Amino acid sequence: MEEGKAKYTASTSTIGTKKYSVRIDVINPLTQEVKQYEKEFEYEVGERSVTVSADKMNVFYIGVDNPISVSAAGISSNDLKVSINGGGGTLSKTGSANYNVQVNTPTDDCRINVSGGGLSDSKLFRVKRIPDPVARLGNKEDGSMGNGEFKAQPGLIAWLDNFDFNAKCDIQGFKLVRVPKRQDPIEVLNSGGRYAADAKRIVDAAKPGDTYYFNEVKARCPGDKAGRKINSLVFQIK
Repeated sequence: MEEGKAKYTASTSTIGTKKYSVRIDVINPLTQEVKQYEKEFEYEVGERSVTVSADKMNVFYIGVDNPISVSAAGISSNDLKVSINGGGGTLSKTGSANYNVQVNTPTDDCRINVSGGGLSDSKLFRVKRIPDPVARLGNKEDGSMGNGEFKAQPGLIAWLDNFDFNAKCDIQGFKLVRVPKRQDPIEVLNSGGRYAADAKRIVDAAKPGDTYYFNEVKARCPGDKAGRKINSLVFQIK
């Protein structure tokens, strides 16, 4: 007892709901009568744990910002030290419990390490490159296209479908082959996604019945050291 207050201290070895009973004997100073009061209390024993959640998914992608949130039950975010190992990763703080991760090397063993307040833990993430984009002409990957619509397109565009990060891939180049009806094929190499003069010339020559092949299409995404080969396209002109 201290200044009329009782303090209860107990060691914990298991987690869960714990209960204890208290009995207080109060003596009436005039009558010396003793009254007893009993009450049951309960408290919860939790396990200290760290939560590291990727704000997008449990994968870090090369070439983009990967936001994460870090928290630990019962510990102030100011007392936590957060670091990264693997994947050539770097970490920058963007808020009280928020960080941005950048990586440059694919791996299955990239760890976010958290320590502070007597706690030490790490969480495992994978590091991948951005998925392959899809090359499209207009909004099509292949099939038939009207002569006027085909000629109106400025070139190929790389699309990242169902990718939640802010990233843009660029077409590096492709081989364009025109196969006129009952004539020999004509092919040109094009640098970049937009038609250069040679490619534009054979596109403008399109007639119904022609077939156009976009082969050896290469794209480059953020974090790529070199272009990557992606899908080819075939169009029949109608």
